[in-house]
Amino acid sequence: MVTIRSIALLLGLLCTSLPASETLDGAKGHIFKVDVAAKSFELLKETEYDPKTDLGKSRFTIHWDGDSKVEQLGEWKSFDELEGPALVTFRGIDPRNRKAVENGEAFEARVATVFLNAPKDSDTGVSDEGNEVSGWFESVEGVTRGGKVTFDGKTLPVSLRPRFWRIFVREPLKPVDLAEGFWKVTVFGAEEGNRFLASGLEVEPLPDPRETDDPDLPRVLVIGDSISMNYHDAAKAALKGVANYHRIEGNAFSVIHGVNNSELWLGEYEDEGFGWDVIQFNHGLHDLKQAYDKETDVFGEYAVPLKSYQENLENLIGNLRKTGAKLVWCSTTPVPNHNKGTYARRQGAAKEFNDAALEVMQRHPDILVTDLHGMIGGSEVFDAWRQQNDVHFYKEEEKKAIGEAVAAGIKKALEAE
Repeated sequence: MVTIRSIALLLGLLCTSLPASETLDGAKGHIFKVDVAAKSFELLKETEYDPKTDLGKSRFTIHWDGDSKVEQLGEWKSFDELEGPALVTFRGIDPRNRKAVENGEAFEARVATVFLNAPKDSDTGVSDEGNEVSGWFESVEGVTRGGKVTFDGKTLPVSLRPRFWRIFVREPLKPVDLAEGFWKVTVFGAEEGNRFLASGLEVEPLPDPRETDDPDLPRVLVIGDSISMNYHDAAKAALKGVANYHRIEGNAFSVIHGVNNSELWLGEYEDEGFGWDVIQFNHGLHDLKQAYDKETDVFGEYAVPLKSYQENLENLIGNLRKTGAKLVWCSTTPVPNHNKGTYARRQGAAKEFNDAALEVMQRHPDILVTDLHGMIGGSEVFDAWRQQNDVHFYKEEEKKAIGEAVAAGIKKALEAE
């Protein structure tokens, strides 16, 4: 069987000359400045740091033509959203259910991918391995995770497993549709002449701040690692009616990652509706990771040496200052006890990195400091947390305390504007 993936896309892009070691095929990022007449847009790309090539460029121009394919990706919580028959590929079919398919009986799968508006002559059938079935699917009223699928001249009942099932959705769009809305994108393609031409684009809609923000309130951006994910909801709630609170997508990881991804995170801040009034930033828990030798019980070098940490903080500050936003440095939260596992961290390392960061901040007296490290160290709320070695915060009272401290720092910055 020719898999349904033939409907899915492949895309390409270009930038002004790319280093030989980098390709934009498969690059991920955000779409800005769609030019329908020129059939192009600007990609703000996620970057990875390569010390050998010193790559870090984020902005590239992507072109499309009449053969470029665009697909919008999404996910459903049930098949109730399906209207009429659709082409669906069911994957994750185990041996027992493969046998059921062979016998023309009802079967279960783990994942379904719905291809909306697929051509009527699309390929259907069972994959050579037997773990994938593609066919024309119809939902059944009252059945949220199942229905019936027709392929190879037969119709079988099908359902998704009771646990850990997912329904993905792919819908074709036109490149000009990108001019409307705000998009996350994965691009596929190759360089042609002096430009990168997209053969396919996989896009996911993002909230458009021009539509979702309160235009009468300032805009705040938080750059941070997974700790900022822990306190995100609490900080946002504490700033309700005070500011439009935004956090970067995913994990900010180390300061080097921050420098190389800052352009993506800042977006088109010069455009109306995309500017920032306050930016809070923090790195440290990924920088202070260390190798650990179990035989000698010795911690190795930091993932990012302290001098490099300071140098990259300076670079990051330079990037953030371009926005004109008031900056807030957030101190790195403590490592409660030694962690000698895969992500080894040493108790006391956070203080060393905070001391190094404060040396940098002292050269920038206009940057405010929110001392989460000190707040956590002096609060009884974190007594139980201090007994383990996980740096994250899971209890609601912990997240609330940190979120409110972050919100207080941001309010202070807004008052200083």
